[in-house]
Amino acid sequence: MRKIAAHYVFPVSTPPVRNGLITLSDDGEILDLRQMHDEEEGVEFYSGVLAPGFVNAHCHLELSHLLGEVPEHVGLTNFLFSVVAAIGKFSDEQILRSLSLADAQMYAQGTVAVGDISNHSISFEAKSKSPIFYHTFIEIIDLWKANVDELLSKAQRLLSDAQRCKLSASLTAHAPYTMSAAMLRALAQKSTHMSIHNQECADENLFFEQGRGELYKRYSTLAALPPATGKTSIHYTLENIVEVEKLLLVHNTCTSSKDYDYAEGFVRCLPEPVEGSRREPTPQCFDRLSMTARKPNTKSSISWVLCPRSNLYIENALPPVHMLRAKGANIALGTDSLSSNHSLNMLEELKCLAQNFPNIPFAEALRWATLGGAEALRCEHKFGSLERGKKPGLVLLENFDFDRMSVSAATTSRLLTK
Repeated sequence: MRKIAAHYVFPVSTPPVRNGLITLSDDGEILDLRQMHDEEEGVEFYSGVLAPGFVNAHCHLELSHLLGEVPEHVGLTNFLFSVVAAIGKFSDEQILRSLSLADAQMYAQGTVAVGDISNHSISFEAKSKSPIFYHTFIEIIDLWKANVDELLSKAQRLLSDAQRCKLSASLTAHAPYTMSAAMLRALAQKSTHMSIHNQECADENLFFEQGRGELYKRYSTLAALPPATGKTSIHYTLENIVEVEKLLLVHNTCTSSKDYDYAEGFVRCLPEPVEGSRREPTPQCFDRLSMTARKPNTKSSISWVLCPRSNLYIENALPPVHMLRAKGANIALGTDSLSSNHSLNMLEELKCLAQNFPNIPFAEALRWATLGGAEALRCEHKFGSLERGKKPGLVLLENFDFDRMSVSAATTSRLLTK
């Protein structure tokens, strides 16, 4: 048993505790959390903030070898084709070495669970041996060729490989602009838990609304594309996957308020979550600066996953964070891949938010990086908050800015307990 205390403990599901003390079992289970009023025997006290382990809701571990291979600010279309061109330059040995290093770094920096996109099986063994919990989304891309049976058979084989490695896994689609309607509909019959890239750039909406833009132009050389619909891409996605029970919409850089209202209204067409599968969160007003954390929409089966540093890397843009907060969106955070980011460190995503959206309470942003991600990956029974009975890992944030009650450029993170 260990007793660990710090200047502040952020349980996430309840308000922060000043001079908080956490008691854990030998295997990391939370036994108790309370305020420490006086010095106690056998307590490890740390200068900083204690929080649950981070949950990275969107990652491409198998692309870790592409660190620095694609230049910044080239736009999504050029980025996508640059990634495809760069992949063939590396051996399996180089890929395995890079992804194993990235996995170890994530864990040391405090990440305990990851929603990981896989197009191949190369990362499966490393993920199966990792102390990190991975939910693997087996990604399908059909490039509008609608070769449904062939691609589904290949994806099902990959899913079986992942399950043989004892990985949690499900099938998913890449993005609306790479998927035929027939493929989306067939895939939705096979998977209830999907993660789809959504409205990552303005060209994605132009693709569907007007049948033009650089993205449309480049993909039209690969296959016959559908005519313009006059509606944004999120309409196309949702209209073809009505069977999906849990949906992660990733990036959302160009999602409008109208798009959000449409998507959340469309949720009524989706099956209701199984009773008891979602825990009612209770984020509270943060005490020190009287800033109110928004209460997420627990009735929705959509998680809006943001990857702000990746968006800056590719498009030099940020998602509509204020709009999503005002709407009560279920927000989670991810890093995307090392082809579009400088690290897979979730703390750096929190720093990016703090720098660009300084009015967002740290308690709220931390929820996105922990419990929001755990709910998106359907593993909130174990991860995401410091509650009795959970084994969420314990992260120490050092050099925390107590004057602003937020992370700063100097803040570091490390995992204290598994």
